[in-house]
Amino acid sequence: MEVDLRKLIMLVNYQNRKVKVNMKKIKGIGLILFVVILAVIYSYGNWPRAIYDTSIGSSTYETTETLNNKSSVEQKFRCEDEGFSGVTIKLTKQGNNAIGDYQWVIEDVKSEKVIGKGVINEKSTENADFESSNIQKQGIVELDFPRVENSKGREYALKINALEVEDNHAIAIFITEKGEGESSLIVNGQEIEKASVIKLEYRRFNVETFVVFLAIVAYLLLFVKFMYKLFR
Repeated sequence: MEVDLRKLIMLVNYQNRKVKVNMKKIKGIGLILFVVILAVIYSYGNWPRAIYDTSIGSSTYETTETLNNKSSVEQKFRCEDEGFSGVTIKLTKQGNNAIGDYQWVIEDVKSEKVIGKGVINEKSTENADFESSNIQKQGIVELDFPRVENSKGREYALKINALEVEDNHAIAIFITEKGEGESSLIVNGQEIEKASVIKLEYRRFNVETFVVFLAIVAYLLLFVKFMYKLFR
């Protein structure tokens, strides 16, 4: 009877240990899945790439001539990633008044297909990236459109046209040296060896960010585990 009781106790203890091991494995797998899902969420989003030389300080940026009356700007560039979904452009008001209307269009140069269009006006400057309190009234304007599949390697053109804008309601666009990518800038029919201060937005999954995120999390977990064993 005592032998049977002892065996029963040993069996119960063995089962408990087995359950604890299984629970530990389940928790470990759950933690790994949670971290991976978090990394995926963190790594998918809008990733900007500048078409200009980012090593040059903003204090040395120039501007185009005042874009009044029926002025026009055409900035061509080649996408370096998939998921082209927007453009941010830096401009400045030329007066203290509300800016006039400027029609913008982005089209595929080869197919001439329009992928986005809209109007830049005073409402466009009502965002956190436009310093309306600044004396120069300068800042970033966002131009959004539906995500473009297979945009990598394709050439696009951003065209901005003033719609009978008076001088005191005009803007100018910041320009600087070109980046490494292919681009060309035409202002009022004249080609300029500069690039607009423009960033292309790509909505995609960033593999580099995903890997770095997982590496950082793994390092932190190993560090915490090491410190726990050290001071236990």
